[in-house]
Amino acid sequence: MKLSQIEHDLKLIRQMMESSSRYTNIPASGYAVAGMFGLFGAWRTALFLQSRNLTDRAALEGANMLQIAATWLAIFVTTIVVVGLLSWLKARTHGVSAWNSLAARMFLSQIPAVVVAGILTVALGAHGDADMVPAVWLGVYGVILYSFSYFTGVEHKIESLMFITLGAIAAFTPLDWQPALLGLGFGGVHLLSGIVRQMRKQKERRHESD
Repeated sequence: MKLSQIEHDLKLIRQMMESSSRYTNIPASGYAVAGMFGLFGAWRTALFLQSRNLTDRAALEGANMLQIAATWLAIFVTTIVVVGLLSWLKARTHGVSAWNSLAARMFLSQIPAVVVAGILTVALGAHGDADMVPAVWLGVYGVILYSFSYFTGVEHKIESLMFITLGAIAAFTPLDWQPALLGLGFGGVHLLSGIVRQMRKQKERRHESD
């Protein structure tokens, strides 16, 4: 057996072992897409607040927050669809299943956290505390990423801490800071994650070629 064939077989075995214990189907481009959508959402939020001169926490009524939430919900759903498609394409390229028992445990276990975030969004808006919603979104998303780390690796733990930190900051900062914090989290952290993963992928390719 040729050395190249042995290396190919070892690579295949490693991929099979990783696919059974770690979820690796989300490509770097998926994080980049999520980051761009996140920046778009932050930009739209900033424009919305400026158009209504909502620079004070007390001025942000529940109806306004629900409009912002509707924008982010549309962005969230669109991001899930696009990232899901990119993950499916990556899995297909590597000849593995994009949806398996590991993926099911990883994603379906987060449904309660998403539901809680939605309930808190509506409740805070209805009770005049809509300014706390960005803190909830950032914090809950950070918790979700921390849970993901047990299926994916340490990268999501680091990203989780970034989101939780931004959520904590958002809870104690002026309203006009919120779009920037949302942009740093859902935009910046995702883009940085995509860049790091792409650099690691290129490094692995160079190592394999050597």
